[in-house]
Amino acid sequence: MTKSIVAFGAHPDDIEIGMGGTIAKLSALGYDMNLVVATLPNFTKIDKKEERRNEAIMSAKVMGCKIPQFLDLAPEEIMFGRGFVTIVDEIINRHKPDVVFTQWIGDSHQDHQALTKAVIAASRDLSNLFMYETTMPGGITENAFRPQLYVDITSTLDIKTNALDCFESQKDRCGHLWVDAIVGRCAYRGYQNNTKYAEAFEVIRVSKW
Repeated sequence: MTKSIVAFGAHPDDIEIGMGGTIAKLSALGYDMNLVVATLPNFTKIDKKEERRNEAIMSAKVMGCKIPQFLDLAPEEIMFGRGFVTIVDEIINRHKPDVVFTQWIGDSHQDHQALTKAVIAASRDLSNLFMYETTMPGGITENAFRPQLYVDITSTLDIKTNALDCFESQKDRCGHLWVDAIVGRCAYRGYQNNTKYAEAFEVIRVSKW
């Protein structure tokens, strides 16, 4: 039986930034990868909702995944509470995943924090729950990300960068060094892990042996 994995991101590109190489690696290994995007920002003339949706669809294809599930929640719905947890609960119950990934709870973005609180609540009966590293660029907080699990993505770094290249709106908004900065962090995590490139995760819960 194919094992199921669910990865949650508040916005299009969050998953790719934090764990695009890991997604590509797990997809190639035959896992049933399910990407969930909570909301579709609609900021400016160069950052429109449908553009963000299409970018995420292209990116998922690059990583070897099916089309993400877009919850398309309004900004005021991205709040930790019973309603949001119920939505995430339904996703967890449908996929019955072996592993769930979500965003780092110490991130400065309120959407990321609210999403992860809801995912943790909905994953209360699951054995494997991990948080991927914060968005770049992202605000610096008083908290420190604690890398506890490393995934060697040397073989899938090109897929990660190709997936990020799908997000033209974000390259325009974040500047030409955006992808370079993300790759630089992968090199740093790889150095810590004695590999060329890696992605790092905080462990909320893990069950082995």
